[in-house]
Amino acid sequence: MKKILLFLILSVGIYSCQTNTNSSGTILKNDAKSENVKRHLEAYMNNDSSVAQTLFSQDLIIYDQFVNNQENNSTIPNPEGRQGLIDADKFTHVLFSEIQLTTDKISTYQMNDGKTYTAFWSMWSGEGNFSGEKMTLPFYCISLWEGNQITKIWRYMDPAGLNKEVTAFEGVNNNSQKVIGLAELKVNPGFSPANIKEFLVRFSRFIRKTEPGTYDFGYFISSDGKKVNLVEKYYTSSDFVHHLNNFEQSEYAKEFMTLFTLDKVIIAGDASDELKAKAKAYEAELRPQVGGWIN
Repeated sequence: MKKILLFLILSVGIYSCQTNTNSSGTILKNDAKSENVKRHLEAYMNNDSSVAQTLFSQDLIIYDQFVNNQENNSTIPNPEGRQGLIDADKFTHVLFSEIQLTTDKISTYQMNDGKTYTAFWSMWSGEGNFSGEKMTLPFYCISLWEGNQITKIWRYMDPAGLNKEVTAFEGVNNNSQKVIGLAELKVNPGFSPANIKEFLVRFSRFIRKTEPGTYDFGYFISSDGKKVNLVEKYYTSSDFVHHLNNFEQSEYAKEFMTLFTLDKVIIAGDASDELKAKAKAYEAELRPQVGGWIN
């Protein structure tokens, strides 16, 4: 794969050529495969999946080269195949209107090892239907052919803007899977803000190291040093349950309860039955989402 990427990067500057040959293979532009990829991109802009149905194999494998989408030094493949790609493309039209793609940088690469790839560099743009924000997204894509169908895709982009619009969509529909833990804590007698800060440095480091599903973890102290509020956010109820189990089984639980007394606990969002059961031990109040959004 590294050889392929190096070959593609070195080839960026020669798009004006119809055919070019170097030691790795032959570069084509305006060939049948490049034109078919262009047809797919144009159809996608019109929310038309008919080209995708024939262009991609049913068992299409997609590798999204995103941050933290790797396991054992390999990118985790999407499991849904061609239909997953089509469904995801259609969902972008739910999220955005006025979707546009540039299609002027598409080339096919016939490698000396017999493999054929088509790559395109594009600028995607659209206006969020739920946030109202306009977004542009540079990305590129490498496709591997077997015969006249694409069997594998490697996509490179920053998904942050798309995820933000998904969050806005979930807020409008009140169907976010994210869950928030809120609490007010009383600082027990004999402990200073310095004691609390020192504990939270160690505790926060532990949470970062052991809880990938905990994505916000904030503690806020009152001016007199007698109360602390916590705001903790989890991607799913399962992540929240993992946090509670992780906390209860750690050395930090006893230290936490030595420093603080729980005054009020709220679990906000779509709590699962398992999380509701765990909440009873903390006498937590459950509050489902009624509006807004959860970042």
